[in-house]
Amino acid sequence: LLAAAVLVLAGKLCLVTNMFLAAKQFNMLLGWKDCYCIYNLTQLAKYIPGSIWQFIGRFSILYERGFAKSIIRNSILAEHFWIVGSALFISCVLIFSSIQDFFSTKLVGISIWMPNIIVITLILILPFIFIRHRVYRWLLIMLPPLQVIPILILIWFFLGSSLWVTLEPFTISSPSILYIIGLYCFAYAAGFVVPFAPAGIGIREAILTFGLMPYITVDVAVLLVTVNRAIYFLIELAVALFCLSPKKNKVES
Repeated sequence: LLAAAVLVLAGKLCLVTNMFLAAKQFNMLLGWKDCYCIYNLTQLAKYIPGSIWQFIGRFSILYERGFAKSIIRNSILAEHFWIVGSALFISCVLIFSSIQDFFSTKLVGISIWMPNIIVITLILILPFIFIRHRVYRWLLIMLPPLQVIPILILIWFFLGSSLWVTLEPFTISSPSILYIIGLYCFAYAAGFVVPFAPAGIGIREAILTFGLMPYITVDVAVLLVTVNRAIYFLIELAVALFCLSPKKNKVES
């Protein structure tokens, strides 16, 4: 559990770095520490039903700092485009490359995985089809620079590994870490694009549970993915409280 918490923390720090690089991509002059506090404080709002409050909070903070609306919009879109796009790409590569793991998932085999991947991909690209005359130049702007690629890989390695390390005591034949990372990426992307699930709660856990069923019993799978979500939430609280503590000390002084 401690190893899982450390891995989630590392993943969260990489997510902050991803925000920092997205802001830098659009000439938004923010320090890494500023990004750390803005990102982690606004992330708590994603647990409010509606799945938009973290974006509204981020937009409001940055607008009050004097940044143009178009720059804020593009940086937020790019940041999350990089996250969801990389998650879908990595999930496809790792799940399909783990042939034995993939086809041994009897309850969520290819008949389930492929439609889900296709639907999520269509949700992401359909808006672009109707505005294709304007979107090509915008898409080029949204593409991640090379320096972002290692950060995205580290994000999914850390977050996927946070689930994998907790499986060892409960499995006789442990699934490969690549399969678990790919599974986690797909679950994260699916949870992100479903608007009625705050922070992907329920969606992510359901996909992870089904993906783990060939290796552990259902009750253990539910327990482990719930524990993983709890660790993720507690780390989010801890890093956000760290942002608040200096302000509190300043007021008291």
